[in-house]
Amino acid sequence: MSLKPEFSYPVLQVALDINEIVRAVDIATSIVAKTGCKNVWIEVGTPLLKAWGKIAIKVLKDLTKCFLVADTKTVDVPSVEAKIVFNAGADAFTVLGLSDEETLREASNVKKEHGKTLIVDLIGCREPYQRALEIAKFEPDIILLHTGISVQRARGVTAETLVEEAVRIKNELGVRVSIAGGLKPGSIGPLVARGIDVVVVGSAITRSSDPASTALEILKEMGVRT
Repeated sequence: MSLKPEFSYPVLQVALDINEIVRAVDIATSIVAKTGCKNVWIEVGTPLLKAWGKIAIKVLKDLTKCFLVADTKTVDVPSVEAKIVFNAGADAFTVLGLSDEETLREASNVKKEHGKTLIVDLIGCREPYQRALEIAKFEPDIILLHTGISVQRARGVTAETLVEEAVRIKNELGVRVSIAGGLKPGSIGPLVARGIDVVVVGSAITRSSDPASTALEILKEMGVRT
């Protein structure tokens, strides 16, 4: 069983939801050079994972040495997909909360076997709180409440609308919670103040003219000293 890297909550998870690996490396390494890894996780976003696979995981892990999330969005055979990303260097993987119970049970078993982190993503779940109650028995390390990009574009909503449910899930189930979807500097401090453990920020950082400075601004808002 491998040891998990050292980190502290609250965490800024930098979602590299881009498909250009050189750009992803530039962003990640520039951020880590200024912030270190203690309160920063690097996410190999789904587009980057689909474009570059294990290469993206290995390169980003080797160059940053940070806790690395592979956003696999697994819905079947997690024992296969998890091992692929874990062997490449990932510390965590994501499984969709919409998955069957058999998939969630298998995901729980494989994360325990490897000493890694299981993030269950409730994207697409119409009743996030109820679904969280149902999946708690599978012992996810983190439950992610997530407003997808397509929903953001169509309905003009962000993950901030999910904070009440996230806090309720954390308080009642005793599990760490994460929020993702359209978060920007200025909106994150109140989430952390409410007890959100991990804030996932993508385009606000990756599209910034200075991603490292934007990450520093967010960490400061979170009350993290760098």
